[in-house]
Amino acid sequence: MNRKIMAASLAVLSLSGGAFCVEASDMPVYTLDGIVVTASRVPEKKIDSNADVSVVTAKEIEEKHYDDVSEAIRHVPGVMVGYQGASGQTSFSNPLLINGSENVVVMVDGMRVNTNGTMGGHAPIATLTNMDGIDHIEVLKGAASTLYGSDAEGGVINIITKKPAEGTVKSKVTISRSSYDGEKYSLYNEGRKDGFFWAVNAQKELMGEYKDGWDRHVINHLNSKSYGVKLGYDFENDNDLIFNYQTYDGKYTRPDNGTNDKTADLGKQDTDRISLQYDSRINRRLTNRFSVYRNRNHINDNYNAGPSGVTNIRMKTIGISDQMVYRMDHHTITGGVDWYEDKIPTYLTTLYETHPPYASYYGHSAMEGHSVTNTGYYIQDKWDINDRWNVTPGIRFDHNSQYGNHTSPSVTVGYKAGEATNYYISYKKFFRAPSLMQLYYPNGGNPNLDPEIGYTVELGAAHRFNDTLSGTLSVYRQWSDNQITWPESGYINTGKMIQTGVNASLNKDFGDHVTATVGYSYIDADTHNINVSYLPKHELNVGVDYHNAGFKASLWGRGIIDRYTSPKYPAMKDYANFWVWDLSANYRINKEASLFVKVNNIFDQFYTDVGSFYGPSADPAKSKGWYSAPGRNFEVGMQFTF
Repeated sequence: MNRKIMAASLAVLSLSGGAFCVEASDMPVYTLDGIVVTASRVPEKKIDSNADVSVVTAKEIEEKHYDDVSEAIRHVPGVMVGYQGASGQTSFSNPLLINGSENVVVMVDGMRVNTNGTMGGHAPIATLTNMDGIDHIEVLKGAASTLYGSDAEGGVINIITKKPAEGTVKSKVTISRSSYDGEKYSLYNEGRKDGFFWAVNAQKELMGEYKDGWDRHVINHLNSKSYGVKLGYDFENDNDLIFNYQTYDGKYTRPDNGTNDKTADLGKQDTDRISLQYDSRINRRLTNRFSVYRNRNHINDNYNAGPSGVTNIRMKTIGISDQMVYRMDHHTITGGVDWYEDKIPTYLTTLYETHPPYASYYGHSAMEGHSVTNTGYYIQDKWDINDRWNVTPGIRFDHNSQYGNHTSPSVTVGYKAGEATNYYISYKKFFRAPSLMQLYYPNGGNPNLDPEIGYTVELGAAHRFNDTLSGTLSVYRQWSDNQITWPESGYINTGKMIQTGVNASLNKDFGDHVTATVGYSYIDADTHNINVSYLPKHELNVGVDYHNAGFKASLWGRGIIDRYTSPKYPAMKDYANFWVWDLSANYRINKEASLFVKVNNIFDQFYTDVGSFYGPSADPAKSKGWYSAPGRNFEVGMQFTF
């Protein structure tokens, strides 16, 4: 099987003598001249960012009709998003990894949306369903603790929302039906007049039981809705004030312990986020951004189980940040402070008596009431030594209420060989405090855990070969100590870990109608890595787009090659390699209306997204779970813009 998968992969790469070198303006990567902000917290061209940054554009989101942010970033090289069902919305513990690390900062307009209190899924990205309001998504791969704090060991995902243009008012309505009794409805309106701007959104999604690639019925149900409003006022001269409120409410049903389990668990998940942000240009050299935000997340999983197996948790985060950017002729100095508090006001779950007969009961967990605060101060200076060389030193000082003071220095050296070529090398240190779950979880928490510490060294290059062909390459090696894992019955520090990886992309424009892209990622993961069962050693993402007048079509393939498996569980080896292909097509009927069709998993591939130590016949009665992904499925819809 491995030889067949590898042969298919090589065949894809050899198409047209260069299907590995393909690009599209609507693919998950900007052109190298596109502007990004996440790498250094200031706007700069992607080719000059001295970092491995990928971008999912609004155009791609619109044409591929992604349901949520988790779906939009799945094809980015180096990113792993796993679903335990047909959607990321039907579970609260879906894995999210960048460069093999689940320690990822997720932000909306530069403000954190991470949670602190669940075992997996440290950011509820599947609940971010207002896709019409997104301008683009930036994915920064690699340690970024100096600018973004202790969670940014693997990288940063920054969702940038739209800001309407002056004098415009636009509305969009989308309706679709899909396999598994799926229904989706969305409404979006935005506008701007006399400096005042707004955006209003509403979404509704329904889904029922699905079939996997073996035509097996899998328990699944979703009934979600989300609403939001964004209001702002532009005071001119790059000064504006923005208020944003978003809420999500989802009810789901999932199998209790894997696809084979016929026991249905009912769950609820609701979130709401509120923020106020003020951007100001103080003078031609100095700018300031001040943000204040509050996030609330409530998960009530398996609430139909009675006293056994229930998780009812409320998490709350409040935060304040202030950043200044000062530009001189050869220096760009970025500095700021951010403070946030994570708190668990409520945690009700199944507990077990510590003496015979060890009965279980539903009660308040020891996690309830715990909180942690973190205050960080950071500064960095990008110094353009001359037209070719630049160096960016930086340092961050964190005070964590649980683990005291820590510093995270970094330095990046960039060399611009010409207008079309840039090289960089970086050293970035990180510190990550254990989560509240890892410290206080009643059935496996460890209050004696040490924080993870380490550093990452990265080499990278970006090159524009000609007007139609460009590419990026990054190679990294990460050393960490005090790695936190769950090997048997609780969290412990397992010692040192070393990982090596590669991310690459080549993009090409074939004339006026065809564009394409290929991304590749490789990771040599240490067996101490708790995420190893999720990770493939090699992953290929291949995309081809065709556009002609009012018709547009996209074909995407994702190849998982040689996923890590355990010698103790050989059944998984037969499912460690697979390809999944998706197709989407859009036809614009007139200026206001368009029709779209999606076919996911075209070849009805049988696979699992999250990996497993067990095969697809795992016995759920023995706590052995396999989570099948959906087989071939369809969606047809209409979109109206006016």
